Amino acid sequence: MGDGAMTEFELYYTGDGLVQVTNDVKRCILSQLTDRDLTLSELAQATGKAQSTISVHLEKLQSDRLISSRDDPKDNRKKIYSLTAISLSYSKPSSEDAFESATALLQKVVDDPDRTRDHFVPIILMCLDGLGLCVEPMSRAVGELHGMALEGRLNGEDIRSTISNAKRYYNKLMMGELDVFSVEPLVFTIHSELYTNDDILKVVSGYTIGFLSKVLEDFTGDTFEVASTEIYGAGPRYLRFTLERRSRVTP
Repeated sequence: MGDGAMTEFELYYTGDGLVQVTNDVKRCILSQLTDRDLTLSELAQATGKAQSTISVHLEKLQSDRLISSRDDPKDNRKKIYSLTAISLSYSKPSSEDAFESATALLQKVVDDPDRTRDHFVPIILMCLDGLGLCVEPMSRAVGELHGMALEGRLNGEDIRSTISNAKRYYNKLMMGELDVFSVEPLVFTIHSELYTNDDILKVVSGYTIGFLSKVLEDFTGDTFEVASTEIYGAGPRYLRFTLERRSRVTP
């Protein structure tokens, strides 16, 4: 499903399957709802569009099960809108450099099945990037699933030892090198000789952020959100990100 010209798109998963969104206003609405729930007037202000225009798009987004609404407890004449679909991927410019990097890497490891297996994920990411598809959102969801599946197996005596356990485990995955920049605040870096492309590094960081967030949530009982990210370095690129701890509010 989708509307508008097939130029740029975002792909979401709902209970009814996959939904492709190409309309710029709809994409903007979904982006705004990623971080927090909003009313019609707040969405109009955030997008710079008239409320009548936003209302029409909200109706279609609800029918496609991308969003849901509920009554505003402060004013039952208003609705509060929430994103209910799961973001999977989005289009980006294709990249010949990414294809060339994938080919060069495959040529280096193709004679060794074990090395080919260890580098299979970066090769796939490079090929997707070359095709013009960024799977950063899906990568983060997979990282969260991985962290949840561990069910506390990486828990240590305190948060420092838990982070140390998570770092050792992660670095065996051949996704890149994870380093702990600081514990207070929680700042991590990821790098690899393979990741010279910023878009690919963002996909890997999405997985890493999802993984670490769930491992730390399992240990502390609190949630962790990304406070900042930064890419730097010449040649092999580094990504540094900060996780902010949010205490759960119990009713």
